[in-house]
Amino acid sequence: MIILLTGATGFLGSALAKHWTQAGHQLTLLVRPTSSLRRVEALLPAVQLAKCASDSDIVQLVQNTAPDVIVHTACAYGRQGETALQVFDANVRLGMLLVNGVSAGAGGRVGFINTGTVLESSVSNYALSKQQFSQWGDALAQQNPARLQFINIRLQHMYGPGDDPSKFTSYVLHACQQHRPQLALTAGEQGRDFIYIDDVVSAYDVIAQKLNELSVSDQVDVGSGNAPPVRSFVEQVHALTGSRTELKFGAIPYRANEAMLCQADTHKLQNLGWQSAYSLEKGIQKTIDLEFNP
Repeated sequence: MIILLTGATGFLGSALAKHWTQAGHQLTLLVRPTSSLRRVEALLPAVQLAKCASDSDIVQLVQNTAPDVIVHTACAYGRQGETALQVFDANVRLGMLLVNGVSAGAGGRVGFINTGTVLESSVSNYALSKQQFSQWGDALAQQNPARLQFINIRLQHMYGPGDDPSKFTSYVLHACQQHRPQLALTAGEQGRDFIYIDDVVSAYDVIAQKLNELSVSDQVDVGSGNAPPVRSFVEQVHALTGSRTELKFGAIPYRANEAMLCQADTHKLQNLGWQSAYSLEKGIQKTIDLEFNP
């Protein structure tokens, strides 16, 4: 396959880039001009790297690449001080430019695999913008089915070694591994579908390979299919790291509009031939092994 991948320097994008490069696919990585290439530098001889400086550059890249599949993982969470406009640009506008490149090009239909969210729009600007782009993608694929297939992935709570330390799972892992005196937490009653990175990569790969079995505009849940309480995840990390950290459940209130249950319906994904390979305990243990004992 010819694959155009955005967000390749991030946690998910770099894992997908490594997998698809090893599988022998023709890969073009679209990255921000200021992005660190640390996660993908070993792949650079085997992939094409694109640093686009303008909107027209992005549209032209899509046309020049003529991808079979665009896999869109680039995003802004809003956790690094980004303005609402910057979040919008990353989560809506970039995707629209990519779709515009598809629509303006020639040839057959392009599969667009979008990394969406399970969060409701009211939770944050990140969730709002991701939901908005998913709606745009659905509408544009319905309007131009001969040229665009839009698959929205509702990605659950991904984790694994090398993830952003500001994310909840990584923060808990490092706090417990370092035996910090205390770890302030919510009550931890929220049900969360934690999915290990290798399972996420295999899910994306199955979807990319089986686009012909999906509708012109479709939605696929990617998760383990289980949703243990957040407290269970923290307690398993605490036990597997042998941590002396005191867990202070209930020390932090729930945020406004907190989602109390996020759980994937994996039936569609399983019908495509995917199966999870990692239980929560197995995934946490492998994360600990690779993160702290490489």
